[in-house]
Amino acid sequence: MDIKDQATSLAIARIVVGTAAWIAPERSLRASMLDNAPQSPFLLRLFGVRDAALGAVTLMAAPSARPALIKLGMAVDGADAAAAVLALKSGAVRTSTGVIFAGVALGAVAAGAVASGQQ
Repeated sequence: MDIKDQATSLAIARIVVGTAAWIAPERSLRASMLDNAPQSPFLLRLFGVRDAALGAVTLMAAPSARPALIKLGMAVDGADAAAAVLALKSGAVRTSTGVIFAGVALGAVAAGAVASGQQ
């Protein structure tokens, strides 16, 4: 497992972000510029465990399975970008928050594309 490998780097980032969201959802909400409604920590933990699990399974996967997992991650990140755009359009998030979330998600899609090229 080479840290220079984009798939490995992306998987580790998913584990770190997902674990932080699960362990400290209130802090993650503040860092993400999201409101802390009573159900927000619960929803953030759902996101966190999904991202941590996707990262972990990518790291543990046989080399032949990694391309499919990278594509799955790209689909998840693309859906996250779409969710950010929908939240922007509905006014559910501030413009800056929506743009940052969409940008980060699209950046993860791009990182997945690079990782796919390395497989």
